[in-house]
Amino acid sequence: MTKERMVNRIIGAGLKNTKYRVNIIEMLSKTDELVSAQEIYNRLLKKSIFINLSTVYRTLDILVDNKILNRVTIEGEKQSFYEYNRDIHHHFLICRGCNKIIPIYDCPLEDYEQKLKSESGFVITGHRVEFYGYCDECRKNLI
Repeated sequence: MTKERMVNRIIGAGLKNTKYRVNIIEMLSKTDELVSAQEIYNRLLKKSIFINLSTVYRTLDILVDNKILNRVTIEGEKQSFYEYNRDIHHHFLICRGCNKIIPIYDCPLEDYEQKLKSESGFVITGHRVEFYGYCDECRKNLI
């Protein structure tokens, strides 16, 4: 994603364009990983971008509220993780051994969601599914 597109997304959301917002969006748009606020802070420092951890948290909250980033909360984790909002519906496989998180871009629930909506009259605004288990590497260690 170009800086121009990032700036346009920030301004399009009615936000002020700041270097910290651009830097955080740029970092997350270049990875498919879920990243914690602490990791974002550490990565910015490695790039000589000096920012307070509290500023990282405030910026993440603003970007999540404006749907530029997604916040992902994993069962059993005290911290949240963040990803760039690519507007692609997905779910996650989560390894209980090493905490690896793998996105799944095929959703088997779309038809079921439509059925629930038509049968109940409920306005469904979204859903989230996480599958917990063990990745190949951790599974080998269990045997």
